[in-house]
Amino acid sequence: MQKYKNLIVLANLGGPRSIDEVKGFLLDLLGDPNVIQLPFFLKPFQQNLANFIVKSRLPKSQKLYTEIGGKSPLVAITQVQANSLQTKLGNSFKVCIFMNCGKPGLDELKTELENIQFEKIIILPLFPQYSTTTTKTSFEKLNTFFASHNPNIPIIQIKSYPAHPKFIQAWVERIKARLHSMSEPKHEVKLLFSAHGIPVDYIKKGDIYLDEIKLSVSKIMEFFPNNTYTLCFQSKFGPNKWLEPATDKVIEHLEPGVQALVIPISFVSDHVETLHEIGIEFKEIAESRGVELCRVPGLNNSDLLIECLADLALEALK
Repeated sequence: MQKYKNLIVLANLGGPRSIDEVKGFLLDLLGDPNVIQLPFFLKPFQQNLANFIVKSRLPKSQKLYTEIGGKSPLVAITQVQANSLQTKLGNSFKVCIFMNCGKPGLDELKTELENIQFEKIIILPLFPQYSTTTTKTSFEKLNTFFASHNPNIPIIQIKSYPAHPKFIQAWVERIKARLHSMSEPKHEVKLLFSAHGIPVDYIKKGDIYLDEIKLSVSKIMEFFPNNTYTLCFQSKFGPNKWLEPATDKVIEHLEPGVQALVIPISFVSDHVETLHEIGIEFKEIAESRGVELCRVPGLNNSDLLIECLADLALEALK
């Protein structure tokens, strides 16, 4: 039996590790009542709706993943982040990963923890900005799991970190590196902060996601006072009104000859939304407009991001 003082669970959204996992991933995602928030009288039909949507979207989704290598890199990146954080924090910590959708999920977490003892649990979501659609789901699933399997061990939840200095500096370094590779004078490049959208109704119900996204952007822009910028939103689906402006519409209205840099501000790790939606779909829109569009890579295994996560864990234990 291995003993640790602290267990850290890095929680992320998840992604299919092969084409065969796309269907299960989508069913988990669209069957989540925090992702698709139905009226109470329709909640019994949540899974039926998920099945219907997945049946219609599956071929297209599989095609998208095929075009970025046949899988999402998110799970592998999250494991690398966990390994780096483990090295950073040392032997008194055990760092595991958990995916809200797909695998590794709760079954895999249970197997990993079977021969491990720990005194405290830290749930650290890889969602810098809190949302009911992501963070809340992580907390609910993991709290229920640990209440059943480790009921007497205290749980610490790290809610969000949209303005943590090292999180901000990690993005600043990424943006500066990309600006240096562009031909236009750095101050003339337009910055597009593209966050994952959510329905406007969720914000009206009290979701603080939009406020925290705006906070992250404002802190980053302190380092780029001479650049113009736009906060926009991507990945909309369904008939409801979502946060606007949409990233693709913003790109469509850029003047020919403009250089723009897309910063995936709500995504810690690269996955289908950054690699395909930004890297392929938005780039094609830009090229048709005579716009040069560059994508800033996700933070992934950035040293500053790992230092940020370590700081958050250590601060939470105080």
